[in-house]
Amino acid sequence: MGSVRGITIELGFDDKSKMKLRAIAKHVGALADELDAIDNAWQCDCGSTEFVDFYSDSKVIRRECEKCSEQYAMNDDGLPTHPEGSD
Repeated sequence: MGSVRGITIELGFDDKSKMKLRAIAKHVGALADELDAIDNAWQCDCGSTEFVDFYSDSKVIRRECEKCSEQYAMNDDGLPTHPEGSD
């Protein structure tokens, strides 16, 4: 196997700088989680993110948009599919 060559950088931080970097890392993680939730949030074709879920045996079977009343069937993974009644 060949040896890996690269650049070595040594950084020195005082205690306050270390604490600041830890705080930044903590908040960057929380921000990443929040942005991920926004990216994965359900959104109706009309643009609304407000909805009501309808259940059967504790399982969501249908989702209805509160703004335009469009209805979406839910698949086995709990994800909305095409609007009900459409092709």
